[in-house]
Amino acid sequence: MNRSTSPGLGQWITVTVMVTVSLFLLYKLYQYAGARSYYPVGLDVASVDVGGLTREEASERITSRYLEAPVTIFHGEDSFEIDPSAAEFTPDIETMLSEADFQRTQQDFWSGFWGYLWGRPVEVEPVPLRAAINRDALRNALSEIANLADQPAQPPQPVPSTLSFQYGSSGTETNIEASLPDIEAALHRPNNREARLVVEPREAERPDINLLTRLLVNRLQVFEQETGGVASVFIMDLDNGRVVPINENVAMSGTDLVRVPIAVETYRTLDQFPTLTQRKLISDTLILNPEPDSANQLLNVIAGEDDMYEGAQRVTESMQRLGLINTFIAAPFNAPLLAGTTPRETPANSVEELRTLPDPEIQSTAEDMGLLLSMIYYCAEGFGGTLIAAYPDQITADECQQILDYMEQNRIGSLLEAGVPPDIEIAHRHGWISDTHGDAALVKSPGGDYVIAAYLYKPDWLEWELSSPLLEEISRATYNYFNFDNPYFGEPDTG
Repeated sequence: MNRSTSPGLGQWITVTVMVTVSLFLLYKLYQYAGARSYYPVGLDVASVDVGGLTREEASERITSRYLEAPVTIFHGEDSFEIDPSAAEFTPDIETMLSEADFQRTQQDFWSGFWGYLWGRPVEVEPVPLRAAINRDALRNALSEIANLADQPAQPPQPVPSTLSFQYGSSGTETNIEASLPDIEAALHRPNNREARLVVEPREAERPDINLLTRLLVNRLQVFEQETGGVASVFIMDLDNGRVVPINENVAMSGTDLVRVPIAVETYRTLDQFPTLTQRKLISDTLILNPEPDSANQLLNVIAGEDDMYEGAQRVTESMQRLGLINTFIAAPFNAPLLAGTTPRETPANSVEELRTLPDPEIQSTAEDMGLLLSMIYYCAEGFGGTLIAAYPDQITADECQQILDYMEQNRIGSLLEAGVPPDIEIAHRHGWISDTHGDAALVKSPGGDYVIAAYLYKPDWLEWELSSPLLEEISRATYNYFNFDNPYFGEPDTG
């Protein structure tokens, strides 16, 4: 029996499958061989997928993601775009692609083909971003945005009509250094290239003492221009020693303000607690008393005998020792200079163009009187100061406090006293003659303690209607500066 030698159906099927598979594998092998000239599937360079791309295509994609795409920066609700070149951000594309080429060439051919065939690419290591950035350039770019978007805090301003001060407004300020990390992170991302600036609130400034100076200068210039006179003011913040000096060293007639140096010298001279009679003289000297007898009698106490001129000389010497070189008493109150005595010269009264006509017997300046009150305050508070340093064993804190206690009883309802609320502790001594009115005070207020000394001079005759309201205004403006949050606008008119 003869058997057929021609292939059967099964053999044909087997051959067909093998040929088909072989052709398929050859085709896939051809495809894979061609793909080997591209970057491996799944390869990330700088977090950008470059799988299946040529080197040139990969370079273009990385460039578009990092150099051509701007970074959006938010300043609060506002947004700005900056070009990466503004920060001199430069990805090192050549180095990164060289690392990618290494990943491509080091891949095993058959392992790679097997993964390619089954759709499971061989794992490759991602290439991290290599880039440089110029922080100074970035800071400059952010500064430009900050200059556009920041809202500067507005300083407080004086309100001349009420002799007070209005609040400034708060603002915003970009913290550039704190903002850098988030901005740099956005530059180093291929997607979601957004970042926020660190914007901090900028509180409105508290009023500076120069603000008070400006308000007073403007007001006092009007007085000087209209009268041809001189306004002299000295204010000291007793907390930090900052001052407002306005014509503070102009020589002025001392008037009754120099009763304060007499009281200080009396306590320094006495080596025991004042007698009842002496306390009465001190009280009359520091409290409203138009008669000069009490002050002149204290000059005798200071001299240790009935010699008021000697007492006056000792007061002057004491003031010189304290550094108050423009303050002197050359003769008792209402008494002439001794025969043959030449008028005393001081730095204040010996200037070429003296704008006042000070009393040759008794002189001072606003600065000297203000400084003396500050010395008494520091002495009374136990802070030491110049008075204690000059006379460490001759005057005590209790004696300084007694001086202030007497001065606090000096209530006249006008001048500096009228510029503060009635319940505020104010110790002052005032005085006036025909052409000069003055007042010096220590004020203890909720917003801070301060001294204020002011003299007004007008040639020939200074009207009370001019001086009293002006000294009140100087005082009120000063009080309102120290009590910015709770200003005083004067007593209501009940008329």
